[in-house]
Amino acid sequence: MNFCFNLLLCPYLYSMRCNAFPMKYFSLILLAIILSSCLEGDDDSFRRKSDVLFVNVYNDAVNGIEFRVDDIEWAYGYRSYDTLDVYHTFYSGDVAFSAFVAGSGSGQAIASVSQTLNGGGKYTAFLTGKSGDGNMLFLPDTLNQPASGKALIRFVNLSPDLSKADIKVADSSTISSLDYLTAGYMSIDSGATVIRTYRAGEADASAALNFKAVSRGIYTMYTKGLASRTGKDSLAISYFLQP
Repeated sequence: MNFCFNLLLCPYLYSMRCNAFPMKYFSLILLAIILSSCLEGDDDSFRRKSDVLFVNVYNDAVNGIEFRVDDIEWAYGYRSYDTLDVYHTFYSGDVAFSAFVAGSGSGQAIASVSQTLNGGGKYTAFLTGKSGDGNMLFLPDTLNQPASGKALIRFVNLSPDLSKADIKVADSSTISSLDYLTAGYMSIDSGATVIRTYRAGEADASAALNFKAVSRGIYTMYTKGLASRTGKDSLAISYFLQP
């Protein structure tokens, strides 16, 4: 900045000494050029940023997956199955995200998406699906804190085996026919309860979760896994307290 100031000042000092009429115009032109150069050097300090939280529940990558950004390997991109990470910051605008089986090098992407990140926004990105049918879903984290004695749940259907899901809290219907790769929202009383998911219209639960909600807590809850699996990627309900 001192360098820019000195460059800006010099033409005026020279003009005053010479008292030359054309030099005044030269000084104004030089002022505009130098001021523009100084501002361009500070562009990054004015760029808006966004935060993204990544969740991996893709069912056919036992060694985990790697997210890449704008087709470039990302040092923080590795995710094992259904583990919680922290928000990561990116410049706002259109960003290309892709996911690969960990260690696959330049193999075929599980899923790719070009996502518009709004300045100052927070998002959760979910990777789900199975071989040949991977999907990446971005949801904005614009969630309002509930009243005292209540908890807010954003419920996302991420199980490929549930094309539509019914969600019940303590056996009372709360969300009906929630499509795969979509989210529904519900407010529940804080405290202990049981949350169950069903294939839409069926009487037998496909998964159940004993859950204790804290007052004014904001949760993201989701179905995951496949009905035919028996390990960690079996059909189940998972959740986290929104950071």
